[in-house]
Amino acid sequence: MAAGRATAVTAVVMAKAGVPGRAKTRLIPAIGPEAAAAVHHAMLMCVVRRLERWWAGPRVLAMTGEGWERAAAGLAGGGGWAVVDQGDGDLGARLERVWRGEAVGGGAVAFFGVDSPDVPAEALEAMPGALDGADAAVGPVGDGGYWTLIAAGAERGAALLEGIDWGSERVHRQTHDRAAAAGLRCVDLPAWHDVDDIADLTAMRRRLIAATEPALVELRAGLDNRLGPLRP
Repeated sequence: MAAGRATAVTAVVMAKAGVPGRAKTRLIPAIGPEAAAAVHHAMLMCVVRRLERWWAGPRVLAMTGEGWERAAAGLAGGGGWAVVDQGDGDLGARLERVWRGEAVGGGAVAFFGVDSPDVPAEALEAMPGALDGADAAVGPVGDGGYWTLIAAGAERGAALLEGIDWGSERVHRQTHDRAAAAGLRCVDLPAWHDVDDIADLTAMRRRLIAATEPALVELRAGLDNRLGPLRP
């Protein structure tokens, strides 16, 4: 990945602590609560380590859930991260709170979740340039959400978070609708996959077979150790 590209944009990872029974709940029927929480933690660790490698600008880890302080200390210690509490409310309220908070200051931001840890490097590298001719950009995923939202500033960009049916298949489309209503030019970044259920997890593990980037190799090894080798 190309270090030093995104110095004007703050990367924000929105994540919950990996508490068994509360993390990656759609995986629980297939692998159980402990393993589901371990998968969540491994994916979060991967996102954090990948951004440490290539994102030269400010980085914020915004956490929620029981034990988030302890979890954040294990993830972000010594890695140049500011750690903040997401606070209460729906996802839109929490995103805006973090965006306008002291760590970001309402400036240009790129939000990341945990569910798309293996986004290709070329997609990540395209992100800063997306704001050269637009106010915002989103990276779609197949279930109608997005793997990232990048926007120039909260003063106008917070409109992208209003009236969104979070967790539904309408999130990506509604974000574009909100942008149009606010007079913002919003473009799409390359689409990718996210991990919600066991089929998604298996598909990601198959993609990781060819991975050579250290954080992705570590993710593959961690999943193999926890879940067993991937069957042909």
